[in-house]
Amino acid sequence: MNLYFYIAEFVVAVVLVLLYYKFVETRNIKRYNKNNMPADLKLFIKTQHVDTKRINNKTLMTIVALINAVNVGLTLLLTNLVDSFLLKFLIAIPSMLVLLFVSYKIVGLILKKKGMTKNES
Repeated sequence: MNLYFYIAEFVVAVVLVLLYYKFVETRNIKRYNKNNMPADLKLFIKTQHVDTKRINNKTLMTIVALINAVNVGLTLLLTNLVDSFLLKFLIAIPSMLVLLFVSYKIVGLILKKKGMTKNES
């Protein structure tokens, strides 16, 4: 396939996931609290020990949505390299988990460097 096709497919996937987060995942949330916080935001806050008093939950949700959108786009690119449906499935699940772990860890390190995480003592 053409390189432009892959780039366009990546951009379309990222935009679609961002639109999903904008209009479906967070449409009725005016204020984030423990009861109405999306699961991926809870996971990010728990695993990276983010201090929610120093950074707004809405900003965190934007960061998590962007991370997830790029991860979906990269997973789509990886799975398009093979033709078999079963092989695509076997590549998609582990690659999504690895990308999610690595990207959350990188953003967690950036937030830690900026002093927006809780001390782990």
